[in-house]
Amino acid sequence: MRHHPVFGHLEVVGKLMSKIPSDAHGDYMMVMILDNWRELFPGCDRCPPVAYVDAWPFSPPMAISLHPDVSAQFTQQFNLDKPPEQNAFLYPLTKNLDLSSSNGPAWKVRRRRMNLALSPQTVMARVPDLLEEVAVFVSVLRQKASKDGSWGNVFPLQRLCTLLTLDVIGKYILDIRMHEQTSPMTPFSKSMIDTLSRLRFFVTIANVFDVYNPWWRYKMWSNTRAMDNFLLPFIHQRLDDRARLEAQGKAEDASGRPRTLVENLVKSMAEDKEDESTFIPYALGETKHTFFAGHETSAFTIAYVYLILSQKPEVLARLRKELDEVLGSDAASALRASPHLLNSLAYTNAVIKETMRIHTNVGTLRQGTPNFNLYGPPGSGFEGICFPTEGCVVWDGNFAIHRHPDVWERPLEFIPERWLTTDENDPLYPPKNAWRSFVQGARNCVGQHLAMTEIKMVLAMTVREFDIECAWDEWDALKGRKGKTETIWGERCYQISKDGMPHVKDDMPVHVRLRDPSQ
Repeated sequence: MRHHPVFGHLEVVGKLMSKIPSDAHGDYMMVMILDNWRELFPGCDRCPPVAYVDAWPFSPPMAISLHPDVSAQFTQQFNLDKPPEQNAFLYPLTKNLDLSSSNGPAWKVRRRRMNLALSPQTVMARVPDLLEEVAVFVSVLRQKASKDGSWGNVFPLQRLCTLLTLDVIGKYILDIRMHEQTSPMTPFSKSMIDTLSRLRFFVTIANVFDVYNPWWRYKMWSNTRAMDNFLLPFIHQRLDDRARLEAQGKAEDASGRPRTLVENLVKSMAEDKEDESTFIPYALGETKHTFFAGHETSAFTIAYVYLILSQKPEVLARLRKELDEVLGSDAASALRASPHLLNSLAYTNAVIKETMRIHTNVGTLRQGTPNFNLYGPPGSGFEGICFPTEGCVVWDGNFAIHRHPDVWERPLEFIPERWLTTDENDPLYPPKNAWRSFVQGARNCVGQHLAMTEIKMVLAMTVREFDIECAWDEWDALKGRKGKTETIWGERCYQISKDGMPHVKDDMPVHVRLRDPSQ
């Protein structure tokens, strides 16, 4: 790309991003580079597998991977550390006492602990508990629907999905009912969301006064105090429970009740013989990070699945058919009795994965080093060409990779069947390394089993009872909006920058109606 000696790529990037709405999330930049590669790289016959972006002083230099086999080089073949910018982003929330902020030996210890706390077996054992929170979501949707079978009033779906996922993650971590869906928000969730709204991944001349001012520091302090005061009694209680068991010479609670995430962390602490004085700050940091990571991306994906299903009636019909066949008419009872039935929902799983491919959330960032270079992979048109990473934040461009025509067959089409084919010669067969929604390699998303389980439960308990569709006309009337509307690729439900993570524009305004069982 054309590089200015003073302004770097700011002019080029600014021109690219001016083609989309100003509130669009920064992740669209990688897709815009992919879509406009012929203009940006006029001397190339193929889109380069790595794109450098120098946007100083708004961000450090970035090396963006636009090819799955390049991303595999720094996440799977070699595990680059997370960049200091990520630690700075998370520090006000977790004090960097969390898995995502960790590197080296500390990361290995924390990953082992979280692997236990979020393993497929542990998640499956908690399904009956988590169904309680999904049942509340169903009840709220019923209230949103009109009693006569017509469409109810418009409401922001992602907001409701966020409250659902907060309830689910609260149940999973602490085994408590937070009632975020039905009551005023708890001080913990209110403080966490306020903290997230004030975090900035890159502190630049454009936002330095948002971060370095007395009010920001006061809010970080007061929010941290509120969150810690909420969590500490639960952590102390689990430590007391563990001490009581050890005093009785027992290794486990005889009740057979599945352990919460905090209980699993306490168990790991005891096995590692870690002192409580260091464990408690760590447990606070890890718990707060799990609340953050465990609700944001799941709410985002649930909302987009409903959008896709409203646009693809043939997909919705097949999904409903699978749920009828596997779970019968009462999904909640079937799943309470046999949680493993979720593993039999192959088409449901495919719909979720394809939604995450089309509507991709953030990709992982790593720190480049002087002794680590990326290389053009075979078949890329840049075979063996060296791409240095020194001085760069290395970005897994998953949003672009998921839409890359050289990687995927019919990449812009929603085709769940690509996840059901087992024939490697089928053009639809997903290429190796190419699906990167949960990252791949040693630092893949430790909470992916919980996320997929939660989304399956939500779909299982809602899509046969309700029709849900976007209601932009009603929303515009409610907000008094007139005239031209903003879209990306013809879609008003594009991703915007909010609270550090992508959110759906206006939280996806929808209306809902009770489905006619005869249809």
